[in-house]
Amino acid sequence: MSALSQKEYNSTGTLAKKPNYSKLTKEVDFQNLMKKKKSFILPATVFFLVFYFMLPILAAYTNILKADAFAGLTWAWVYALAQFIVVWTAGIVYIKKSAHYDNLAAAILTKNKGELDT
Repeated sequence: MSALSQKEYNSTGTLAKKPNYSKLTKEVDFQNLMKKKKSFILPATVFFLVFYFMLPILAAYTNILKADAFAGLTWAWVYALAQFIVVWTAGIVYIKKSAHYDNLAAAILTKNKGELDT
């Protein structure tokens, strides 16, 4: 690929400057945003994976889920149905949180717009 084909042009056909995102990653606001995201995503992922994989583990190696829960259903069915509730709830919470993080990211980009162009 030639050097000319790698350059970016804006809508008017003039050469557009690429933003310098390496400066942005060193900003305190950006680093705080990443810490907030990690503090939500990591525990949520660990919880989901543990909750998800406990069903096959408990079903295969214990008798806990074989007992009757209510109305002729065993705890295995209750746990399996609870997984649907957890997935939908986690999805809704994630969508709301990600919208918040997107707003924070947009604010950081707006605040540092002048610095990105250099």
